[in-house]
Amino acid sequence: MKYEELERIFKTRPFFETYELVTLFNEPEPQIMSRISRWVKQGKLIRLRRGKYLLASPYQKKGADLFYISNYLYTPSFISLFTALQHYHCIPEEVHVIQAITTRQTAAWDTSIGRFRYFSTVPDRFFGYSKMSLGDSEQQNAYIADVERALVDICYFSTGEWEQKRWSELRLQNVERFSADRLQEYAGRLKSQKVQRGTRQLLDYLNGQACLPWHRQGTE
Repeated sequence: MKYEELERIFKTRPFFETYELVTLFNEPEPQIMSRISRWVKQGKLIRLRRGKYLLASPYQKKGADLFYISNYLYTPSFISLFTALQHYHCIPEEVHVIQAITTRQTAAWDTSIGRFRYFSTVPDRFFGYSKMSLGDSEQQNAYIADVERALVDICYFSTGEWEQKRWSELRLQNVERFSADRLQEYAGRLKSQKVQRGTRQLLDYLNGQACLPWHRQGTE
């Protein structure tokens, strides 16, 4: 197995797993793993987690978005929490960890291209997301939470209560995209009293700031 062969096969879909190489190339697995290890050290491959690799960007024909990589790294999963709020430009701060929800066990990986964190939930709470286009190829698409789902996930997975003061510290913006009905629906579906208290506090805070469209319409 030569690197040029690997690049030719995977350059349009730059991810691969070790079992694929064992299937494609008639070589012993220890020999394949030795070459992968060498190419990682040379910067030609990026190790995402055990058994999953990515061609380094100079060798990719089509680049992969970090959100797509997050979805691929741990499946099923979708982007949520503060990462999703940043994506929607709802908070001013930059988020340096890609946060996601999964039905698998809680997990985390630090790689040379980013830090990935996954929060576990049960299958009947795996909702409130959609596939979004972030570019012109499949590797530029990703499953991302609705903004309301991101907000209730912040309530659910963060320690402590989310009262009005704590919400104010996020300096929320572009709040016209928030749906009060959907926020309350998602909070109810998570079946958490803590989340329901937190979302009520959020709505009270935004209404008190005259931030929400339905608030402004009611006062005209």
